[in-house]
Amino acid sequence: MTDQQDAHRDTAAEHMVTSIPTARPDLPAAWVIADLSGQSFLCADTVFVTDDDERLIGIVRINDLFGSGGRTIGEMMEPEHEAVTPEADQEEIATLAIRLNMIAVPVVDGDGRLIGAVPPEALFRILRDEHMEDLQRLAGIAAHDDGPGAALDAPVRERITRRLPWLIFGLAASTVVTLVMVGFEEALAANVSVAFFVPALVYIAGAIGTQAVSVSVRGLSTSDVSIRDLLRDEMVIGGAIGLALGGIAGLGVLVVFGDGLLALAVGLAVLAGGAVSSVVGFALPWLFDRLGSDPAMGSGPVCTVIQDAASLIIYFVMVSLLIL
Repeated sequence: MTDQQDAHRDTAAEHMVTSIPTARPDLPAAWVIADLSGQSFLCADTVFVTDDDERLIGIVRINDLFGSGGRTIGEMMEPEHEAVTPEADQEEIATLAIRLNMIAVPVVDGDGRLIGAVPPEALFRILRDEHMEDLQRLAGIAAHDDGPGAALDAPVRERITRRLPWLIFGLAASTVVTLVMVGFEEALAANVSVAFFVPALVYIAGAIGTQAVSVSVRGLSTSDVSIRDLLRDEMVIGGAIGLALGGIAGLGVLVVFGDGLLALAVGLAVLAGGAVSSVVGFALPWLFDRLGSDPAMGSGPVCTVIQDAASLIIYFVMVSLLIL
């Protein structure tokens, strides 16, 4: 598939249909209902209102049309309705449909003339494809030329090659975590109980970071959401979650092991690790986006390594300061 074909596949031009109901604003609704009766359309959920030059000036939802009460189309239409061009990315189409609660998205040319619409069934496909694509990219699975759905049916060898690169990176980068453990070998030797909590700390950091990555990727794909506000909220949420989990973890360690300093070290490590993981998980996709890269691609594997290393460093520093 060429780049031009691939670009076409993800745009409004591929999804739109041209057989749609239209009407002029001065026509009585009853006349329009009678005129449309007996005709077959590929998208009949919305009547698109155009002027004499076929420029889109509004829409009338089909349920409003049948409840018109003798009004004209112009009296009941939603005026100056937003539309997309044939070159619009499918994610832009889905975002517009959700933001304006649209049943069908009109498609216009450069002069604003109506040329078609993206029907509801196409919107469902777009939303599903975008969701699957984000999930695969977050997991570090390379995109398939024929869309995310095709990746599930690709030959086993091809699926392996699409998953392996980011995992090789993760394996290589995981040496950082090993070096952290080696660097704090003295702490582990002095108190074997210290090692018991490493898996839990790594898991919590990864879970918090994964949530933050998901929020960041979806925020970047939604034009009407402030990334700055989301980052501020994620910092607060990460701190609050870390505080709650740190308190629970510290109390559990105190009850089971009876070691106040170890409980404090674990609690503080969970608190700090949760806050750091939340910020890293949110900021990394944003950084990818600023560098011109897909914010979702590989965010999961990269964040995992950073969060694991950061949480272990914080934990062993706390242990060194409080226990050794």
